[in-house]
Amino acid sequence: MLENQKVENKTYVWSFLGRLNHWLLVSSFFACYISSFYENLLLLHVSLGFFVFAMFLKKIVWGLIGPKYARWSDYKFSLLDLKLYFKRKIEDRYREIEVGHNPASSWFAFLITWIGIFCCMAGLVLYGIQEGNGVLSFLNKDYYSLMYVYEQIHSILVYVLIVMIFFHISGVLIEQFYHKTNIIMSMVTGYKKAKGIDIKPRLQMIFFGSLYTFFFFLFSFYTYYTPDNIFVKSKFEKIDYKALHKDFHFECSDCHNLFAPHLLPKESWVKLMSEQDNHFEEDLELDKSLVKSIEKFLVDNSAENSTRESSYKLLKEIKESKQFIISKTEYWKKTHQDIPEKVFKNDKVESKSNCLACHKDFELGILSDMNILYLSK
Repeated sequence: MLENQKVENKTYVWSFLGRLNHWLLVSSFFACYISSFYENLLLLHVSLGFFVFAMFLKKIVWGLIGPKYARWSDYKFSLLDLKLYFKRKIEDRYREIEVGHNPASSWFAFLITWIGIFCCMAGLVLYGIQEGNGVLSFLNKDYYSLMYVYEQIHSILVYVLIVMIFFHISGVLIEQFYHKTNIIMSMVTGYKKAKGIDIKPRLQMIFFGSLYTFFFFLFSFYTYYTPDNIFVKSKFEKIDYKALHKDFHFECSDCHNLFAPHLLPKESWVKLMSEQDNHFEEDLELDKSLVKSIEKFLVDNSAENSTRESSYKLLKEIKESKQFIISKTEYWKKTHQDIPEKVFKNDKVESKSNCLACHKDFELGILSDMNILYLSK
């Protein structure tokens, strides 16, 4: 695995595959982070997340079977060594650097790998619980009320990683420009300005490592471009309200979008149906028996009887207020805060109540992030 005891001031430390995976992990992580701020990019966020997860897992395996300096056995985890490393770093600007991981980078690589894995796992659980999507969508039924908990766990771990990356980059820049170790180029060329023995990765290692990376690269594309696959598919099916209750479908879609019953608590529906003589300043003149029939259907299928994200969050906010104008809720305002006001006034939308303009299949009970159509004008 190693060449014959070649010792010099420039050592081949990081293999091409190791460097490639490093930069793929960095770029995919930040792309994943940026996509998290856009509701309609959830599918991209999840697809990138799968790749990030795979790259973190690869670091674990690579630390067991990879080249010498990438192995966990080569890392320096002694707290005394860590203390001496910083002491020497301060006292000796032009010290001789370690050929492999120094104590600080050893701890950083170890911690960021495991925190990254837990972050991705929390995101996967969140995806199943909150969205009802993916291989863990079965968790939605019994644990949907924990969506806020896992949302916080996932977010906290993401920002812990970002803080760690900030300190890592700061340390690299200090090494590069203050200690003059040319450390940045070592992750480009693979060569480090240190005395040691050049690595020579085995052919099998290169083959299987490359195959692994390429497989999950294709897997991420697959999950993104085939949204009906088991890894991202939603458990919530389209609902044919016309077949379920034709009177509800006809009367409630005649003048506006058909709003799914699960978007409001039962008390809100009862209040709304009790004001048929002044339904948004209009007397609908509906037969009382018809009103009662529609009201019963709405109550039976209200937010209390749904495990969808929108149902749960709207229910928590307006359960006691009997509010029924969704666009006035804090939940609606928060999820639409980045949309310019002009979008709601264009000819395709016209008002904030026209949810169908941006939410495909809205009248079929689907309010998925992946179905959002953003209008620029």
